[in-house]
Amino acid sequence: MYKWVRGILTASAFTSVMFIMQACYGTPEGRMNEVTMSGTIIDKATSQPLSGISVTCGSSYSGDYSFSDENGQFTLTFLISREYYERGYFDLEFADTLDRYQTLDTVVESSSKLEISLVAK
Repeated sequence: MYKWVRGILTASAFTSVMFIMQACYGTPEGRMNEVTMSGTIIDKATSQPLSGISVTCGSSYSGDYSFSDENGQFTLTFLISREYYERGYFDLEFADTLDRYQTLDTVVESSSKLEISLVAK
């Protein structure tokens, strides 16, 4: 009986703490912004579009990723904290899933259309 009562008290204490945290600081979603970045990925030497390139944001909380299509086009939508959103630039990683091109870690400004060039290995 004692363990059962202790379990209820522990659960209610945790719930109370979470309620207070939410009241003071809000929910994480309230401090997040959705960002959509899009563009084209090309081979630096030939200017040909690259397909199958993985695109991720290192500052993202949602862990979203995208892949470039047969025309090298990609669109990545991710959640980012308001602090990162307000600074206006994002850490993006472009990695070849077939290991033909060097991975590119770069910082990009919020832009309507990006053009990314990758170097062959």
